[in-house]
Amino acid sequence: MQLLRNLTWWLTGLSTLVVFTLVVLLSEILAGQFWEVPRSAIICVYVGIALGFLNKISFLRLGETLVHEIGHAQMVALTFGGVKYIRVERDTSGVTNHERKRGFGRLTVALISLFGPISSSVVFVITARLVASELTAYWAIGVGIFVALILLTTVRNFWGWVTGLVLLSLLYIVLEASGYIAPQLLAETNLVITNNLLVNVILAVTAFNVGSALKYSFQFRVPRNPNSDEYRFSKALFLPGSVGGTLIILIQLALIWVGLGYLLGWASVLEIGRII
Repeated sequence: MQLLRNLTWWLTGLSTLVVFTLVVLLSEILAGQFWEVPRSAIICVYVGIALGFLNKISFLRLGETLVHEIGHAQMVALTFGGVKYIRVERDTSGVTNHERKRGFGRLTVALISLFGPISSSVVFVITARLVASELTAYWAIGVGIFVALILLTTVRNFWGWVTGLVLLSLLYIVLEASGYIAPQLLAETNLVITNNLLVNVILAVTAFNVGSALKYSFQFRVPRNPNSDEYRFSKALFLPGSVGGTLIILIQLALIWVGLGYLLGWASVLEIGRII
């Protein structure tokens, strides 16, 4: 099982890295299928980020916690470590139990610590580009395969499974609405309306997770807990805690800016066009 678990995380980590690289650096590959994202979807993104940042209901942070721990686990695998299990608790705390290979030292610690807090922003960038390219069905298939494999090999508690199964259910409905599979739960006459609605939901949920992650990072931008990601990241790079914590926030904001640029159809992140 450990071999399968290691292979699963290595593949998911490598796939995320490859897709993110293509999306950010080689986005012209997808430019031929670009479409104008509806204004309602853009509003959902702004509202989602704001609600995620202001949210005080801990239960609603479960999704972001799962994405956060997945980010840690992917970087563990990419640095040739071994992921043992992931736990997501009802109070939104989480843990990724892993073994780290010796020889990579501080850089490994920094990368593993960094990829938890920024993982929601990375997912937002990928989601934004694929949605803006009308490739939502392929996004749903990729995410669905990875979530299913992660649930089977790594997630070890009830709330982690609940979060994963809810996500898989949403992804199935996305595939029906996009016309990729024959509709069983949705009415064929309303597929276009349903698809537009689900695009709004997908962007709102990913944006909500981004807002939640930003709130967490702002709260711990001056880390004092030696077990926090910000503290470990800063210590690994010989940075003052406040500098490392602020750097993580700046990386998140830069990724959000890139994702918004894709959704709004900007020629580049430096050529700002419409904002809604």
